[in-house]
Amino acid sequence: MKTSLVRAALAVCLLSSASVLMGAIPTTALAAAQSAAPAPPLVSKPVGLILDAARKLMVAGDYATAKATVLQAQALPGRTPIDDYEIDNFLGNIAIKLNDHPTADVEFETMAESPVIPDSDKPATLRIATLLANEAHHFDKAIKYGAAFLALGGPPDDLVLATMSEAYYYTNDFANAETYGKKAIAAAPAGKAPNQSALEVIFGSQVKLKREADALVTLETLVTYYDDPADWGQLINTALATRGIKDIDALFLYRLGFATKASNSGADYGLIATLAVSIGYPVEAQAVMDEGLATGKLNNSGKTAAQLADVRSRAAKDRASIASFDAMAAKSATGELDVKLAEDYYGYGRYADAEAAARRGIGKDGPKTDLNEANMVLGMSLAMEGKGADAVAAFNNVKSNSAAMMKAQHLWILYAGRKIAPATASKP
Repeated sequence: MKTSLVRAALAVCLLSSASVLMGAIPTTALAAAQSAAPAPPLVSKPVGLILDAARKLMVAGDYATAKATVLQAQALPGRTPIDDYEIDNFLGNIAIKLNDHPTADVEFETMAESPVIPDSDKPATLRIATLLANEAHHFDKAIKYGAAFLALGGPPDDLVLATMSEAYYYTNDFANAETYGKKAIAAAPAGKAPNQSALEVIFGSQVKLKREADALVTLETLVTYYDDPADWGQLINTALATRGIKDIDALFLYRLGFATKASNSGADYGLIATLAVSIGYPVEAQAVMDEGLATGKLNNSGKTAAQLADVRSRAAKDRASIASFDAMAAKSATGELDVKLAEDYYGYGRYADAEAAARRGIGKDGPKTDLNEANMVLGMSLAMEGKGADAVAAFNNVKSNSAAMMKAQHLWILYAGRKIAPATASKP
């Protein structure tokens, strides 16, 4: 059944608080639970005749007329409880077809509360009532109907469990929200990505429960499967706050931010460009500022104009000398210059050249060659070339005593090895 959907989203701040935006019901969830029209009802004859006519209209796709027809049955005197149940069943299904979820929620909640609901109808009715109640912000009912659905003893349903986790989150029961979110993850069929909404609720609950280390692990799972730039941004910003971070470590993290399309402010672009220049990579600094201009985060005026002019001048000199620097590095007996060249080429976006220079530097080694930096730039270059497995292998050779560098290494490994779920995978 076709519905208009919005995926659940958690707008969270790892170090402060979390808020949740309401999720809607996926088409597949409703389609799997309900057929195109309800089964023949065991109803009184007058009601049955009207519902049979409505059924034919539904099969023909005329849901507006079908609804008007069912309302005629609802107006009949002397209806039985099963008459009312089946009338609600028709109206609920028609409302879903018409993308009228508020009405569908009323009908399915009424059905779920009915004392005459047939046992054969309970799984589908309770399942849809759970999803619709949650979408309507009737969180107590979503929990109630979800629990009743689970009590039927059928196979674990990751979508119902994820929906219950959302409902618990909205009622500020963060412990149960996390518990049911984890149950939803565990219930995902083999080969299916973890339910995104469940992961988001787990993350938000852990933040609320002030378990930031656990929240970071959950956020890492989210980026592994769903690659959201905002989630990457939170991970990167947290790593950037590491005490004792060095300029090169920060540059590694900022580079990951650009690779993942994490959002930057205008001030960020200027800061990253200044950092790149200070380490000796003006072409990379220009690329950063050019992106800031292209995205409208920077304006070519005032201090920014002066910085951009300086960066462009330095970048032009770098471009003029890169060939001679390459030749010099190639002739060097040790790998220090090759590593510097690899970093420079990375800033140019010449990832294959950066890879070659980094490999050359690692092969030469030498007393002043930083093999950790060499393997970091090698891994980043391979990742940007789309060689994920090779990139992970390079990153695994980084054995630094710097906590910030090891955080950068870890996040780059996540990026290079991410699984990336299909856009429709497990998204309420």
